[in-house]
Amino acid sequence: MILAMAKAHKAPWGCVYAKEDKSECKPGEVPTSDREYFEILCLCVLQAGLNWRAVRRNWQKYKKAFFGFDVDKLAKAQAERLVERPNVIKNRRKVEAIIYNAREFQKIREEYGSFRNFLASLRQLEDEELFKLLAKKFRHMGIYTAEYFLHSVGYWK
Repeated sequence: MILAMAKAHKAPWGCVYAKEDKSECKPGEVPTSDREYFEILCLCVLQAGLNWRAVRRNWQKYKKAFFGFDVDKLAKAQAERLVERPNVIKNRRKVEAIIYNAREFQKIREEYGSFRNFLASLRQLEDEELFKLLAKKFRHMGIYTAEYFLHSVGYWK
């Protein structure tokens, strides 16, 4: 991986490296819908520990396989059936995490009205506290993934 060749880009869709010079990666655009927030959350979960380029290259296939990252459809899904769908990543733990996260996302929407409102309610938290809270709330999300997710949705610079 040659970081010096990386061009300035916006998170999340322009990023192709797990580790890079943060000055090269500009914050992503603030999503306009809960579905967009959830899609980016799923992107962060799916690419954790994998080759980011491969995940991006196959993103449209994943999007179709995961019902367009529709929170309500995924919250009802069963991991054993979802894993069998064409183009679904075969890592069962990641699939289970996406289903669990869809259910958590529904709870957040119910309580706060939208994911954006939920994030706004967390503005008083210190960075590390915020990363830990998200890592605890969502599955297959560590502190680094939480940081990248917030950066990708334009919340954290």
